[in-house]
Amino acid sequence: MKIQHVPLELMQTFVKIVDHQGDATAAAQELGISQPSISRRLAALREIVGDSEDRPWLILKGKRWLLTPGGERVRGVIADLVRKYEQVEQFIAESQSAKPMVSIACGQTAASGFVRLAIEQLAEKNSDIRIRLSTPRGKSRIEGVAGGQFDLAIVTDDDATIRDVAGIDLHIEPLQSDRFVVAANPTSKSPWAKAWEALPVRRPLTARDLSDLPMILPEPDASRRRQFDSWFKRTSDKTPNVVLEVGGWHNLLRFAQSGLGVGFATESAVRSMEPSKSGRQGAKSSLAMRMLDEADFPPDQIRLIARKQQGHSTPDLSTSAKTFFDLLRTQQN
Repeated sequence: MKIQHVPLELMQTFVKIVDHQGDATAAAQELGISQPSISRRLAALREIVGDSEDRPWLILKGKRWLLTPGGERVRGVIADLVRKYEQVEQFIAESQSAKPMVSIACGQTAASGFVRLAIEQLAEKNSDIRIRLSTPRGKSRIEGVAGGQFDLAIVTDDDATIRDVAGIDLHIEPLQSDRFVVAANPTSKSPWAKAWEALPVRRPLTARDLSDLPMILPEPDASRRRQFDSWFKRTSDKTPNVVLEVGGWHNLLRFAQSGLGVGFATESAVRSMEPSKSGRQGAKSSLAMRMLDEADFPPDQIRLIARKQQGHSTPDLSTSAKTFFDLLRTQQN
């Protein structure tokens, strides 16, 4: 059987469609081509790869292109080939005096916390470096590193999930554990201020400790909210006194910082919050925290991921990205 050559543009199309969860329109926009053009590319790819049940890498279901078992097997290899080609292009661009670029993906808490500090240090070391910071969801961060869209990513997924989502073996480095806490900033006139101040600080709080306090929690469909509600009902046979539901740790904590109630979040999210600038009388400079039991709320394990050098366990990074990698690790010490 004659082995068909797969042009680079078809491999790039395949990778972009996978990156966009099968959305050909979004992939076409990122590639800078029209919808008819991407349709022709998909038809050409199907003709080259084959049309038997296992051979097409993508099949159309409704309005989305889904990976077949054959596509799952080759996605990591194809993404790696495309990434290596893009690295060659980047190397040529850098050799022509273009600014080297480092790309990282992380959550909003990390972006405003230790990642921001590392970026500032990197800029001080080399002002010619261009930095791209993205904040997609965790799965997209892993896929982006595997596919070459990002040099580095910060995730809280476990090693098995990272390997499963990436489809290839990535470099995974634990950075820190992020505990769950409650935080508040009541004014002296808040009717619940004394109850908050009276909470124990040397032991983790129980649901009963919080039962009479106004709570600011994630939205009901969030996994952490379901975990909180389950713990509350299991250990106190009550429901929390919720005054606000809002998505995003920082959004939640801004309301806690304004004195509206007690927020449930991670320790790193609280520490990355800037002092209150509301100017209201009686405002404190920052949020006060109380710990929750790690047996009830296992800490998030924050991990730094990157691609591996072929045949080695070390991360496959440019000089600039390696410098940034080391700065991220330093922030945790």
